[in-house]
Amino acid sequence: MSETQEFRHILVIEDRKGRRILSLEENNYTLGRDSNNPIVIYDYQVSRTHATLVKKEDTQGSTYRIVDGDLQGKRSTNGILVNGHATLSHELKHGDTIRFANEAKANYYIIATESGIDLFNPDDLGNLNARSTLTSPTTQTMISKQEEQENPQDQEELIRLASFPELSPHPIIEVDWDGNITYLNPAASIKFENLYEEKLNHPILSDLLVESNNRQGNLFLREVKIGTEVFEQYVHYLSEKKLIRSYIFDFTKRKQAEAQLKESEARYRAILRQTSEGIILAYAHNKKIIEVNGAYAKMIGYSPEEIREMTLYNLIASDLQLFNQDLARIAERKQDTLAQYIHRCKDGTLLNLESNISLISYQNKDIFSIVVKNVPEVNQGIHNSNYHNFYDSLTNLANKRLLEKQLDIALSSAKSYQHFLGLITLEIKGLDSFKRVRGEEETNKFLQNFAQTFESCLRSFDLAARWDENKFIALFSRIRGPRDPAKIAKRISMVFEQYIQQQKGNTDLDLNISMVVYPLDGETAEHLLQSALISTDQGNYDESNVVSWSGFRISPKTASLLRLENLIGSAIQEKQFYLCYQPQLNLADHSLMGMETLLRWNHPELGKITPKHFLRLAEETDFMLPLGVWILQTAAAQMKQWSNQGLSTSPVTVNISSRQFNQDSFVDLVATILRETGLPPQLLELEIMENALLQNPTLAASSLKQLSDLKVRLCLDNFGVGGSSLGHLQQFPFDTVKISPSVIAKLESNHGLKAFVRAIVSFSQGYNQRVVAVGVEKNTQLELLKGLDCTQIQGNFFSSPLTSQEATTFLEKGDFHLPR
Repeated sequence: MSETQEFRHILVIEDRKGRRILSLEENNYTLGRDSNNPIVIYDYQVSRTHATLVKKEDTQGSTYRIVDGDLQGKRSTNGILVNGHATLSHELKHGDTIRFANEAKANYYIIATESGIDLFNPDDLGNLNARSTLTSPTTQTMISKQEEQENPQDQEELIRLASFPELSPHPIIEVDWDGNITYLNPAASIKFENLYEEKLNHPILSDLLVESNNRQGNLFLREVKIGTEVFEQYVHYLSEKKLIRSYIFDFTKRKQAEAQLKESEARYRAILRQTSEGIILAYAHNKKIIEVNGAYAKMIGYSPEEIREMTLYNLIASDLQLFNQDLARIAERKQDTLAQYIHRCKDGTLLNLESNISLISYQNKDIFSIVVKNVPEVNQGIHNSNYHNFYDSLTNLANKRLLEKQLDIALSSAKSYQHFLGLITLEIKGLDSFKRVRGEEETNKFLQNFAQTFESCLRSFDLAARWDENKFIALFSRIRGPRDPAKIAKRISMVFEQYIQQQKGNTDLDLNISMVVYPLDGETAEHLLQSALISTDQGNYDESNVVSWSGFRISPKTASLLRLENLIGSAIQEKQFYLCYQPQLNLADHSLMGMETLLRWNHPELGKITPKHFLRLAEETDFMLPLGVWILQTAAAQMKQWSNQGLSTSPVTVNISSRQFNQDSFVDLVATILRETGLPPQLLELEIMENALLQNPTLAASSLKQLSDLKVRLCLDNFGVGGSSLGHLQQFPFDTVKISPSVIAKLESNHGLKAFVRAIVSFSQGYNQRVVAVGVEKNTQLELLKGLDCTQIQGNFFSSPLTSQEATTFLEKGDFHLPR
């Protein structure tokens, strides 16, 4: 039998994904975090191609040499350590340890082919001798007394037995189908001294022969108890040789540890139940609730059993995008975080709880541990004298103070994540007259019924508040567009029209309803509230500044946006949208690096509508999904046409909305469009913003890997806005980083941003990522970027967005120099 047949080369990888055993057979392997590598190392600190394994053949057999980086001479960022020593190249020996990063490492072994390594614990691979020992002619095999009088035909069988790992610490036993012991390795002889005497009566061998159904080459596992010891026995029925082979592992210590763990868990659960603070445990990867204590269940009104069927998203009523961002930061930095989140109670009320969140590990799984307690100034007041500081005593709705606090929180989220929020204001006209006629007691009853009816018209996570004697306000902390609160305002109008008529009698009772939307009607809490209150007061507003809409009043800007929302659907059907393309330039050699796709709208009546007026609205609504498909199809078809004409070999880049990226079918959509248009995948680059990654990190990681496997280029867009994280450049397979125009606009006056740009360029170069500065409008910005080693730009200084025909002419000319 040849050398390559007798021995196997094994690599045991340990990284963030866990431990896995690989059998090396090919001549070359590359290792790194890029998913295109034959061996992927799941660790942020590992380079895309961190190392290369090269097989070496000689007269003694074969082995592998590990080389830092790739075979073209490009080294890894952090290097490799073999047995604790840094090296550029090392011929591996049995038992060598290779470290790629703090947590990522591998162990290399050479083992006998017949050793049945599949069934051995990887922890014990290091105890196996290298091939020189395994093939030593002095290796002794313990066989039964019946085998001592062997004949020549048994020589082959002895050779087979001699190939077993004699020095394995785990017992290995063979018996034939008649129950005769044919083989024991030394570990079995030492562990089970009376095996020959007891034979089939021994617990290890009992019942093996009666398992006749397993005599078809099957393998099964059973647990065997001998006194206080516990063993796991892997039994393999070798039908051709009519043998039963057992591999036995001592699990006594593990069972004892499990028993201690169960006891510890019981104590922990007892403490968990008794503590006054609320405790939530949830899986980090899917936010599924594992356990809650009675204190938390009592806080929100659910039973623990009901909560265990939920996820964190069912409980948290705060902005989920912000909540996801916090969780992602905790998971990445492994640091505890103290924050306040609004929790949704079973009865629909909201509870503001202070939450201390930490990441713990249990059974190799990351778990969020959340300890919560009431925020005194908001929630404890419900049960004590502070109640009147935040709630109206007559209607039990939030009061002016609490509304202002919640509006500040909602505005902060809306500004950070660029979404809309809304306010609906109700003003009861003629309440003083009603009170004089009906009296105070009946008026109070009317207001209580009014408040309950008002709250019933809202969603469970909207906030209803009493502003003053005759004004009520509803806060919609996140809306997709003005249509959401407009529908509710219309419902309120219909409900209260009948209610007011029934209650007014011979009084002048009436109701004014108005709606304002951030950012159209104000960008601060003061401005929004002022707009909301003025529009309901008939004696103070200018009729030219208010539009009547389905029974309530809105500003002209909101009316225009509401109209746009209604027009977007028809605009898609009537093909009123078109694409422009803005070139990206490499300053180093004046080459074209790509063409970004930009959406435009040409309405037959309103004319050309700029993206700032409709794009956010489209992204917040379901209209973005069909619109996004059309953009991808049109851009891919245009790029295919340019490619066929030989005009461009640079990719076309397409912005992908967060809503579209987080669809389960997104990767399939991209693959279908590439197939239908015939566009090579490397000529398509998808631009994805960071907030799209935070909504569902697990789905994001899976989608990006699949897209990278398709060879589609990936770009991290608008980097430098909000909580941008360099960790995303390590974690995900991005090819390009685009610096936000807001960063470039402030570059001349902000020294911190200059350092930020330089850091991004340096960091990205280490990962072979190109960096594009977006929004370059003037020469001073250009010169600054050159000094910061940022040599790829996009902006009006080089070229404004071009229509399809203009872009074709631009490519045909082939002149990619800056204007003089």
